[in-house]
Amino acid sequence: MRAVVVSHLAGDLGGIAVADIPVPRIGREDVLVKVKAASLNPVDWKLAAGVAFPGWSLPHVAALDAAGIIAEVGADVTEWRAGDRVVWHHSLFAGGVCAEYAAVPAHVIARIPDGVPDEAAAAVPCAGYTAFQGLVRKAHLQKGQWVLVQGASGGVGGFAVQIAALHGAHVIALARPEQEARVRALGAHHVIDYRRPDLRDAVRQLTPGGYGADIMLEVVNPRDARKSLDLLHYNGQLITVDPLPDLSETPAYTYAASIHEVALGGAYGAGYRPTQEDFARMGDWFMAQLSMGRISPMIEHQISMEQVREYLHRLKAGGITGKIVVGID
Repeated sequence: MRAVVVSHLAGDLGGIAVADIPVPRIGREDVLVKVKAASLNPVDWKLAAGVAFPGWSLPHVAALDAAGIIAEVGADVTEWRAGDRVVWHHSLFAGGVCAEYAAVPAHVIARIPDGVPDEAAAAVPCAGYTAFQGLVRKAHLQKGQWVLVQGASGGVGGFAVQIAALHGAHVIALARPEQEARVRALGAHHVIDYRRPDLRDAVRQLTPGGYGADIMLEVVNPRDARKSLDLLHYNGQLITVDPLPDLSETPAYTYAASIHEVALGGAYGAGYRPTQEDFARMGDWFMAQLSMGRISPMIEHQISMEQVREYLHRLKAGGITGKIVVGID
């Protein structure tokens, strides 16, 4: 089968190429999926560059998010059949998904409803589940709360804006002025340029009592956690994706904030099946929203397998908004 593989780790991503490799074998609790579409995320270039490396054996198939049609089911799989359309977020400790076929644990897949394109489904998992796990599973987002989203024009941030708006929250998005119209279309009620020197005051002026937001989702953490905690009210909640906040200069008893780490890959690394199974439930929620037209998959680029290295370079350089989807043909 054809696949996008990483043959060696390299900062210039020179180890990424399309190659022919064997179709993977499945275990008793797995399904074999004929992949129709995959999507790219920042973690993909980090893994290929060796910035983050979970101990792969090389060559390794790239990418973690995909959608397709089940071609074969393992001996112990009873809830799925060949021909079912599915989407999933894959383990970064196993072979990737940017290939004609992928072997997938049956307990992590979600069903794609009729009418939802494979490309739209594939755009969701890593970024969408990250935002959902942070806001809904960890911060227990409630209607009427004030949610501040950093990186609102990106993948995780864009899904966070939509999730918060659908849950009835007041959404403040941090984004560049040229992205304001796009971010508002996703559901943001207020958009602030994150480079403003008076950012703290601008956020607090919008929130009740001038205290700050209830919840902040932070995609890229500043060196000093106080810069984010200053945007929250006392007892607020900070959700961090990558990296963890530096609390070394934060005085004790001044913020009393709850800090939530979100790391989807950690559920696979820890072997914690309950969270892995929750990936499927989050997928069901997103697929339902897509089928009703309530969530945008935010697809900005649709590319071929041969273009994956080029677009991972672009992700590494920054500036890409929305999602990149790879057609597997």
